[in-house]
Amino acid sequence: MDGSAPERAPAPPAAHHPEEGGESPCWLDRVCPECGRFADGATPPAVCARCGAPFAPHAPG
Repeated sequence: MDGSAPERAPAPPAAHHPEEGGESPCWLDRVCPECGRFADGATPPAVCARCGAPFAPHAPG
């Protein structure tokens, strides 16, 4: 033994599943700019339910 670590076989490549998932949506317009609370619902509210900070106006589309 020469003191060197034994060689290991390389790890197999990670499985790729293109049919799963997709691009994640941008939820940034639902995060309160003051306290970071996530707003539930179809569209962001006018003000945060936790701290009352106003949300930016939501642009449709």
